[in-house]
Amino acid sequence: MSKKVKISIKGNEFLIPSESVGSDKYSNGEQYIYMRAKLVASIIKQFVKKNYPQLKVWGGSDVYSGGSSVRVEVCNQDGSPVESSIFKKISEWKHILQGGSFDGMYDIYNYREDSPTTDKGTPMKYFPSYVFIDNKPKWGSVEYWMNEWNEWCRITTSDNMTENQKEWTDNVVNKYGGWLGYNKQYMSKSVLKNIDSIMGCI
Repeated sequence: MSKKVKISIKGNEFLIPSESVGSDKYSNGEQYIYMRAKLVASIIKQFVKKNYPQLKVWGGSDVYSGGSSVRVEVCNQDGSPVESSIFKKISEWKHILQGGSFDGMYDIYNYREDSPTTDKGTPMKYFPSYVFIDNKPKWGSVEYWMNEWNEWCRITTSDNMTENQKEWTDNVVNKYGGWLGYNKQYMSKSVLKNIDSIMGCI
């Protein structure tokens, strides 16, 4: 099991693997935090779990030729979006932990020019190229399907259903027998096993 060390960023404490602490041979062995994508995802998840334990959060990372990226999803317990003021605070970590930004006008990635450190002054280096934080549940999760079901109920019980919505819902009912018949082909076995609680049937 990897040993953990404690760091603090913007007044928030995090536990990170000890191997994330490196030594820069070009700077007299100065220690630094290697902010790889997997670590950044973990830090954002830790922030959400500590400060907003009522929320659901997922985090993942990808490494590819020339860079890396992080994707974090957050939502309420029922899969609905997080309140905007809370999500704004969570979203700030994108700018704190992203390695730069893409300039679409010139089709170029601009690396950050500041020298970020932990609260104790340890340099943080080698950030992921992109950090995406979405105000929605992870696709396929229980919370995702809870939100989809609640949205279906909202639409089908509305007195102001649009023509497109009516055409779509009628097609789902007539062709598939309803919401579950249409969506179960995309659901995992664990979701189907708990479908009654997801749809509020028990």
